[in-house]
Amino acid sequence: MKSMQKVASVAAVFALLLAGASFAQVSKDGMGKVLPVEIYTCKYLAGKGAGDLDKVVTSWSKFMDDNAINNYAAWTLIPYNYSTEQDFDMIWMGAFFDGNALGAGIDTYLAKGAAIQAAFNTVLDCNGHSTMASARYKAPASGGTPASGIITMMDCKLNKGKRYSDIQAAEVKWAEYLTTNGSKAGYFHWFPTYGGGDAEFDYKVVFSYANYAELGADFELNANGGGREAGQAIFDDIDDCDDARVYIATSRRNAKLRD
Repeated sequence: MKSMQKVASVAAVFALLLAGASFAQVSKDGMGKVLPVEIYTCKYLAGKGAGDLDKVVTSWSKFMDDNAINNYAAWTLIPYNYSTEQDFDMIWMGAFFDGNALGAGIDTYLAKGAAIQAAFNTVLDCNGHSTMASARYKAPASGGTPASGIITMMDCKLNKGKRYSDIQAAEVKWAEYLTTNGSKAGYFHWFPTYGGGDAEFDYKVVFSYANYAELGADFELNANGGGREAGQAIFDDIDDCDDARVYIATSRRNAKLRD
């Protein structure tokens, strides 16, 4: 997380208008507020590992408590299904309650967190740090902030001639289909905002599960329960997505992110 020191202490500006559709439309259609999610991709330094990170996280969590930063949730993600393109050992994923929480939290960290940052830097080398804008189409079965479990991610691009309003309407229908058919997944779209450079995708599709059994149930629904056919009818060649990467997520700090 070396680049934490370089993060601008401003709220996430959701200025990205994918094909003319604003993030406000997502919220007005019942998906709830859009909130900031940050991603670090990291490798362990030579001779370091998960146990060393655990010790730093304990100190970091105390720092967060001491500074009353209670509106930031964090997870570490370990690749489980992946390709050679995922050239890192783990991901640090953090989510803020809103843009104001992002700004205040990073201001506090930049002012007071040098010792904690130095401790992270003795364990991890992080070569990427980006911030996404996260819109939720379906709440997880727990109804709250996802805890430890499974996270999947796909990168997606809108097909030529399609607008974000097209995929938005399809996602609402798909979320309803999943809920009706017993899926326990949380379902999100992430839009690049800071740090990604020339992103090769328009948005990420992210699912969260409490465990692999829930993911397996969705696989069965899609493969043998009619989900594949339903999805083809709903999405109708609106976008193109790559294969999902799967990560084992460990909750490092819990917080209430949505009302």
